[in-house]
Amino acid sequence: MKKTSIALAFLALSGAVANAAPQAQTTQAAGKNRFVRVDANASGDITFDEFAAAMNKRWTKADANNDGKVTVAELVETIHRGRAQRIADRMMARFDANKDGSLTKDEIETQQKAIFARLDKNSDGKIVADEMPARKKG
Repeated sequence: MKKTSIALAFLALSGAVANAAPQAQTTQAAGKNRFVRVDANASGDITFDEFAAAMNKRWTKADANNDGKVTVAELVETIHRGRAQRIADRMMARFDANKDGSLTKDEIETQQKAIFARLDKNSDGKIVADEMPARKKG
């Protein structure tokens, strides 16, 4: 039951964390990190060969059955796995107060209280529709 409660808390809060919490990296910083990874020789520019190597690495990872072709199902799995990993990493970084690589019920409840307090703009112990942040498009 305890594990189920923790899992449900993750599911319930994943949207709230995405909307209420500031992003760990800005879009610009994320782009710079990608640039650094692709610039294999750290020259400050990306050649076609470096670009192609990075794309081929991603393509190879997507080809789960190594048949030289990527199916829609393989693409879907690759996309979902990547998104799930990023969400899990962000949640762990935010919720894991003692940085031990696992989450306790207390750590989750502490974050739940903090998120609720941010959403409860007038501190009346309730959240009304006007206090909820608008979802970002895209």
